[in-house]
Amino acid sequence: MKFKIGDATDTALCVALKHEFLRCDDAFKDFATSATIMITEGENRRIAYKTYNAYARFIHHLYEFMMGAVARDRQDTKELTSDWKDRYLASYTQRILTNRREAILNGTAPAWENHISCYPEKIPRAFPADFRRFRNIVSGHVKFERSNLNLSDFYDRYHMYLYMLYRDVRSWWGRLGEEFPDLKGITAFSVVVKSDPPAKP
Repeated sequence: MKFKIGDATDTALCVALKHEFLRCDDAFKDFATSATIMITEGENRRIAYKTYNAYARFIHHLYEFMMGAVARDRQDTKELTSDWKDRYLASYTQRILTNRREAILNGTAPAWENHISCYPEKIPRAFPADFRRFRNIVSGHVKFERSNLNLSDFYDRYHMYLYMLYRDVRSWWGRLGEEFPDLKGITAFSVVVKSDPPAKP
């Protein structure tokens, strides 16, 4: 469905995007907590399970956020082909990588930034398709491939790019004011049974 920036569909999509990014942010923080325990206290199956689940949720929500963002960029909610999704992710991630490299090279990067040698000139060609495939298997769908899928290898090869995407979108969508945002039906959710107020005579 086509829409225009600022109309009712766009407003509703922005609420969904904010919600999805907050879910992504929660998952990343859960992952960081579990990963820290894994590193400092040692590995075991329970902590591996918790860390895996948090990272799987991070992948899932980051991917879904990016797909919602492309719908807003296109001003169209029509489902895209996998090829289109991969090309969008490749272009967006490459732009972030290029901007980061240029900031390092021209001296405008923050003091904490890594050395230029940490960043290749091009993103790995397989990154967008692998991002989509891992999102589908580690979190999106129950598939037999999950038990043999190597999320550790995915993390080793691609975490830098996921983190760059996350940091980029967090700069806008992660902003919170003093009061938690009104996410309409999402933040109106309640498990408390509420009685209707008595009717006025």
